[in-house]
Amino acid sequence: MIRLVAIDLDNTLLGSDLSISAANRNALERARDAGVVVAIATGRMFQTALRIVSDLGPDMPIAAYNGALIRMRDSGETLCSTPIDPEEGGRVVRFLWDFGVAFQAYFDDELYVPRLTPASAYYSSKYGAAVHVLGDIDEFARRASLKYLIIEDPARVDSVRRALEAFIGPGLRIMRSQPELLEIVDSRVSKGRALRHLAHRFRIDIAHTMAIGDSENDIDMLREAAVGVAVSGAGRDVQAAADYVVASNDDDGVAEALDTFVLR
Repeated sequence: MIRLVAIDLDNTLLGSDLSISAANRNALERARDAGVVVAIATGRMFQTALRIVSDLGPDMPIAAYNGALIRMRDSGETLCSTPIDPEEGGRVVRFLWDFGVAFQAYFDDELYVPRLTPASAYYSSKYGAAVHVLGDIDEFARRASLKYLIIEDPARVDSVRRALEAFIGPGLRIMRSQPELLEIVDSRVSKGRALRHLAHRFRIDIAHTMAIGDSENDIDMLREAAVGVAVSGAGRDVQAAADYVVASNDDDGVAEALDTFVLR
């Protein structure tokens, strides 16, 4: 019996128009009425995830920044916070600055860039996050960030990733959440760890959990859950990590998963 479900947002719960379909909303409501804890697990900031799920019934946990920050939606209670160590983060900031890629950091759930770029404008427009400029790169490097995000042409992402992997130490983790996005978090951070943390918090055995996702940053969550579900259209490595594959995000795959494994 599934008692906790963790669901990714982009390309999973959200359709291509970044909205939650009526079918998915209805399935989420029925799951919560049945006593299931429904959690959001996303690479997004807490504040932008909050706006999307603000009307999904009673208070719910949001694991933002791939689990670096887990906070209750309504009460604002922080269940877990794991920022990047400032010393390691500072090294990464200077590397990215010298490398010349567009990147951003997240201080206290606000988005900061060292300079405005077309990439930061694109991100702000797509995800609805205000961009703050902190032009002092020394100060930028000193601050503790929940995540660093690199925005790059998808054709160049792999080469940027290889350069980063050759530079960073074991205290950091790199993952790809969208074709153009590379995310850097503390090595202890993952959606899988967030799922386990939430299970412990709500006193639910991991054997009674389900996770639904579509991207590389969802893989460990799909493996951690008793039932891992990928939506159609997810990459082959994501589908291989899942126990089941359902319809796409534009065809109510989340509703299909909830109806099949939770509400049957």
